[in-house]
Amino acid sequence: MAEKNKPEIFAFTIKYKGTTDRIITEVQVFPAFDPDNPSVPPPSPLKTSALWDTGATNSVITKATATALGLTPVGAKMVSHAGGITQSNTYLVNIMLPNQVGIPGVLVTECVDTVGQRFGVIIGMDIITKGDFVITNVNKITIMSFRFPSIQSIDYVVETNRIKYAGIGRNSACPCGKKDSTGKPVKFKNCCGKVAS
Repeated sequence: MAEKNKPEIFAFTIKYKGTTDRIITEVQVFPAFDPDNPSVPPPSPLKTSALWDTGATNSVITKATATALGLTPVGAKMVSHAGGITQSNTYLVNIMLPNQVGIPGVLVTECVDTVGQRFGVIIGMDIITKGDFVITNVNKITIMSFRFPSIQSIDYVVETNRIKYAGIGRNSACPCGKKDSTGKPVKFKNCCGKVAS
């Protein structure tokens, strides 16, 4: 149980041998239910694969996923996609990401079934922006990690400068060689060592 005033944090990491051109994880999709009400058992989920797509504004399920779950549309909306603009059914679902990272009450739109049924869900920015999301490719190994909810800002410029300029005093002349209007060296703390606000 989370300490008082501290959010409960969930996370998972997926590793790929070599670099990958897409991030696909296993997920479970449920008809929407209240996870905070233990007196009502959750409905049976559908296990499927999910494509993570930072170009998708909202999350999407395929027609086959909606049919398998017996979902009833809660509405419809116009959706822009690579093939144009179409009206699509919307559904309310709960999505369980790997390592029991649960996202309740997600309004998803329906899309056509994917070729070869490679995935039944597209995870869009509506879910990605609820957490901290990172992809790294060190030594040709792709690692994707997601934490929910978002708890920390990550700034690679600040981190890179911290590594690059380790050991330089804040009041030392900046190693980049910048000078002020009088020709005096600019202090590191006022130049490359400036902390982003």
